[in-house]
Amino acid sequence: MTDHIRYEHPLSERIRNFLRLEHLFARFRDTSNSNEACAHHTALFTLFEIMEAAARAELKLDILQELERQKTLVDQYPQWSAEQQQARLDALQTATQNLHNVHQKFGQHLRENEWLMAIKQRMLVPGGTSPFDLPSYFYWQQLGTETRQQQLHQWIQSLLPTYEAIYLLLHILRSNSWVVACETSGGSYQHNSLAQNIHLLAIDVALAHAALPEVSANKYFTHIRFLQASQQQARGKALEGQIPFQLIMCSFDPVIR
Repeated sequence: MTDHIRYEHPLSERIRNFLRLEHLFARFRDTSNSNEACAHHTALFTLFEIMEAAARAELKLDILQELERQKTLVDQYPQWSAEQQQARLDALQTATQNLHNVHQKFGQHLRENEWLMAIKQRMLVPGGTSPFDLPSYFYWQQLGTETRQQQLHQWIQSLLPTYEAIYLLLHILRSNSWVVACETSGGSYQHNSLAQNIHLLAIDVALAHAALPEVSANKYFTHIRFLQASQQQARGKALEGQIPFQLIMCSFDPVIR
C-alpha cells in the first residue's frame, strides 16, 4: 500500500469531464475483466454511466481541437529526440483518425439495443434487476464468463477511441507538470497566483495525515485547506497545524510560464 495519496483538482469543465470518463473506463476495465457475474453487472452499469457522461455533443470537438493543438507543440520539447517527437505525432494522429472513424453518435449502437435499454431503465429502480423483474438478464448472468466478457467488450468497442484520446491527453497534461513543496499554516495554504495555462492541480499528501484537500483556485488565487477524512460525516473537521504536501501544477503546454 502506498504511503501517499494524490488528489486531483480540475480547473475547467473540460478537464472535469475527461477525469470522470477516465475513472469510468478504468472501472469498466477492472469489472469486465473479472470472472464474477456480479462484477459484470457493475461493468454494465458503468457502461451506461459512460454513455451519459459522454453524451455532450461538444466532447468530441473538444478532444479533436486539443489533439490538433498538441501536434503544433511537439517541436517545443527541446529535450526530445527526433524519434520521440515523431512518436508523439504518430500517437496524436492515430487518436485523431480513430475518432474521425466513429461516424455515429457516441453510444448510439447501445441506444438501438432494446434489451440493453430495458436493463438500463430497470437499473434506476432499487432492486429492479432482480431475476423475476428481468428474467432475460438473469439468464445472461448465468452464461459462461467468456460469453459475458466478449459481449461487454463488444459493447464498449466503439467507445474506446474516445477513451484512448482522453487517456493520451491526460497523459500529456500530467507529464507537463511543475512540483512545489508546500506546507500548511494553521491548516491552510495560500498562493497568490498560479502559473499561466494551468489546467489541473494535484496534491500529494501522506496517507497518515488522513487529510482531504478542499481547493479553491483560479489564475489569481489558490487556497487549500485540509479536512479530516471521516466515514461518519460528509465534511470532516478542518485540520489545524502544519501539514507538508506537494502541489503539482499541470498544463497542456510544454513549458509552464
